[in-house]
Amino acid sequence: MSNPESAPRHLPHDEPATPASLFGGRQAARIRAIVHADLLPEERATADAMVMTAWLTPAQRAVYAPSLRSGPVPEEFLQRLADERRVVLEEGTDPVGDEAESAKAAERAANQLLLRLFEGALLVVAAVCAVIAVVQAWRSEADTLLDRVPEQAPVLLVTMLVCTMVAAVIGAVATRRRDRSLLDWAVSRPGQLGRGLPLRRPLQGGSAGPAVVGSLGPAVLVGAGVLAIVGGAAILLLALAMDQQGEAVAAAPWLLGGGALAIVLAVLIVYLRSRLALRRARRARAAQWIGPRPPAQEPPTL
Repeated sequence: MSNPESAPRHLPHDEPATPASLFGGRQAARIRAIVHADLLPEERATADAMVMTAWLTPAQRAVYAPSLRSGPVPEEFLQRLADERRVVLEEGTDPVGDEAESAKAAERAANQLLLRLFEGALLVVAAVCAVIAVVQAWRSEADTLLDRVPEQAPVLLVTMLVCTMVAAVIGAVATRRRDRSLLDWAVSRPGQLGRGLPLRRPLQGGSAGPAVVGSLGPAVLVGAGVLAIVGGAAILLLALAMDQQGEAVAAAPWLLGGGALAIVLAVLIVYLRSRLALRRARRARAAQWIGPRPPAQEPPTL
């Protein structure tokens, strides 16, 4: 199994990600195609089993393997899980009395409240630093824009960046711990992975810290990169026109290189976000709960 989280070649979500597809509506269209793909039950069951097998840890697969009558080999686990998922997709499931109550209890136990509060507090501190810097600049009576920058601006900027980055890390850790806890609950119940997880808040739930960094990070990098490149180019042009040398001229190549590096990092972040969005879409479909078949859809009894 070369890549257990990739789908069969004929599935619509196995198209390679190209740079042109990272921007605009094409990326959203690909994600919608994954979620709403009109696949046969056998095709979807295989794709869901591939994703879930790669998502689970070896210890979690070992816990769930006996219910599938599978050995420790991932390929065998994948095949048995695909068979279980296919039966659920084709025939539905019988009602499980304690499934909803057990899922609610598992969600309460997996709630990362302390980490979420810490994440929110750090974001509040970052927002306060930004507000203080803006208010001080607005109240300044200086004539030029450069003189309006407050003396505490470097400290406020560093504090804001550090708090935002730490909040993003804490938010990602909280989401990961919640997902692992709920997957531990699912693998402890025979047949649960085939039926899916009936959760009120889905797995891989959004978090404020990673959302802020993912949204503002590329924009800030692109803005800083453009300003650095323009500033470095202006310094070089002035130095050539006036035939002067100095520290500013020596810093110009660093500005140009740093600006180009910032833009490259922004493109890389956007690319990684697109890959993460595709993986989340696949995982969300693999963990989708398939409830009992409505009575109207059940085959008539003879």
